[in-house]
Parts: sequence; structure tokens; C-alpha cells
Amino acid sequence: MAIKEITVTCQQEGADKGKAFVITRMSAFEADKWGRHCLQAAISSGANIPEASAQSGVSGLAAIGISIFGMMAPEKMDELLARLMQCVSVQPDPGNPSVRRPLHESDIEEIPTVGWLQKEAFALHVDFFKGVGQLFSLLSVLLQMGNSAPSPDMPTSTNATPS
Repeated sequence: MAIKEITVTCQQEGADKGKAFVITRMSAFEADKWGRHCLQAAISSGANIPEASAQSGVSGLAAIGISIFGMMAPEKMDELLARLMQCVSVQPDPGNPSVRRPLHESDIEEIPTVGWLQKEAFALHVDFFKGVGQLFSLLSVLLQMGNSAPSPDMPTSTNATPS
């Protein structure tokens, strides 16, 4: 199966309105490594990240969200956002979507477009975890409980008679 790609078109008013960009998801291995590096950079900068999330790569990143970058030292933030933006290419002629090239700084004229593209690229890499976020939280709790955790097929409540 091919790596997922999405095409996004800038809708914001300004010089970038109508420009088309293609965002290609990193490979699973690269995304996991990038996610762990993001979490480690935030932890190294003093962010309080739960231990379960700290080792969970992109899934841990999904639980925290794009605000993770505000928890990092500026140099690491720049490095990790630059890696994320390597996933973005530009379609210089939206009428001919087969033509695209790597994104260059000169392709973007408006500052808000940069943040929008970062948000879109981040979402492509983590959004599929949002639906299972509660499952990860439950799994984390069960793992922390160790052997004292109830069996999944054990009833969760007792039959109580109404008063």
C-alpha cells in the first residue's frame, strides 16, 4: 500500500490563497522516530509528559497535540518542524496536479500559511491516533495496574438490589 498523501489548498486571504500543496506522510518507522524525538525534546526542555506518552512515538504525540512544539527549546523546535515540512511539496500549477516539486521558502509569502501547513502536516501524521486515544489511555492504566487489573471478561459491577 502506498504512503498516504493529501492535497491541501490555501483558503486564507492573501498572496498564498489558492496555492496547492501535497503533504506526504512519513514512513511508519520515520514517523515513530520523529515522534519520539519530539517528545524527548519537550521533556529535555522541562515539559511534564506522562511516562506512557514519552516512549510512544507518534501515538504519544497525538495525545499531546501540536502544542508540543511550544514545550521545546527553539533550536530543537526548528529542527523538528523543518523535518515535518520536508513532507510538503508544492503544485506550482494547480491545473496540472501531476507537476510538483519540493517546497521552497519562496513558495510561501504569508506567515499564517506557514503555521497552517505545519498544522496540516502534523494532523496527517497523528490524526489516525485520535480515534484510539482512549484505548491508549485505558491500556496505559491497565499496564500500570499490573497483575491487579481485572480480567477483560470479568463483570465491572455487582448486581445490587435497589433500596
